[in-house]
Amino acid sequence: MTQFQNNRSLSMAFLLGAIGSYSVAVGAGLNTDVALSPPEGGTIFRLQWRYSKLSNDPTPMDRDVTLSINPLTIVHGLTADLAVLGTVPFVYREMEPAAGAVMEDADVGDIPLLFKYRFYQNDQLGVTTRWAVLGGVEIPSYDEDFSSESFDPIIGTVWTHQRRDWWVDWDVVYKFNTAGGPTGDDVLRGDTAASIRFLGGESEETGPWALYGIGELNALYITDGSTQMFLSPGIQFITPRWILEAGVQLPVHQDLKSSRLENDITTILSLRTQF
Repeated sequence: MTQFQNNRSLSMAFLLGAIGSYSVAVGAGLNTDVALSPPEGGTIFRLQWRYSKLSNDPTPMDRDVTLSINPLTIVHGLTADLAVLGTVPFVYREMEPAAGAVMEDADVGDIPLLFKYRFYQNDQLGVTTRWAVLGGVEIPSYDEDFSSESFDPIIGTVWTHQRRDWWVDWDVVYKFNTAGGPTGDDVLRGDTAASIRFLGGESEETGPWALYGIGELNALYITDGSTQMFLSPGIQFITPRWILEAGVQLPVHQDLKSSRLENDITTILSLRTQF
């Protein structure tokens, strides 16, 4: 097993977290899914930049790792209730052991291809509540350092309650890892996000706009017994066609097994647009 392979499963956990962040241009969490979808024939593009520092290596190598994960997500509405989406994660990693030269690697991680079906919708004046299921498979890129090299089923559910000035999203997503050995652990992710509008207005350039603050609680369980929990504050500038957003993930609990490294902090920038 190479030194990069020792940290592969942690990278995959980050990639799974990255896919949970798409929506129509009416808001959603930076790390939490949303039960809204683009309209039939509509398409959403989202480009996200996630920069993470990892440390506290339990192995004698005493590694410090920097991860830059840039997932490009495309969501397309097949019908009013059914959407398909795919995420291509571009990954750069720099690892510095206590002794030895700095090692760098960059490539494409495994690619989730999913569907999302909304089975419940209750719309009232200024209020909507929606519930959806999602499922699909993560297709291996077969990159030696960033891939589980297995086809991994994904299932989950997501619930959204949205009003004009605030909304709440909640999701649970499970990935079955069919690989053997140290990369063969399943991953369960659960997220809750709440947003509230601070400012709003209208301009000739953007039309209506709003500035929202967002707070999230993101939890991760890996079947080797590892657990993590993060608080994730952020801001979103929302217009009818695009969203610019930024935030951080701050670890509040980490109990990691095997050779996994702990998160210090993750910085997130994101831009999404709808056609």
